[in-house]
Amino acid sequence: MNFCPICSNFLSLENESSTGYRLKCPGCIYYHPLKEMRLTKTFQSKEPAPITYPQQNKQITDEQCDKCGCLKAFFWEFQTRGADEQSTISFECIKCGHKWKNDR
Repeated sequence: MNFCPICSNFLSLENESSTGYRLKCPGCIYYHPLKEMRLTKTFQSKEPAPITYPQQNKQITDEQCDKCGCLKAFFWEFQTRGADEQSTISFECIKCGHKWKNDR
């Protein structure tokens, strides 16, 4: 980024057909001719952080897992819709880790 030395505005890139590109201040008469132009882009890939639910924060209830048949599951409750509607209860089998919701 370049700023105008006269009025401190951000200099914008302008194509002057006879002389090539230049940086021009939109607020005053300052401009700076460019001898060469390079464009560099740098990207950093980010791995999404996994969403985890620590098991020490979950309670255990009697709920049968459809996958392995275990009779115990962790459960937690959260609001997915409006405040005037029921909250959703999610379950996770303590044996195989299978997850499901109460609205199955």
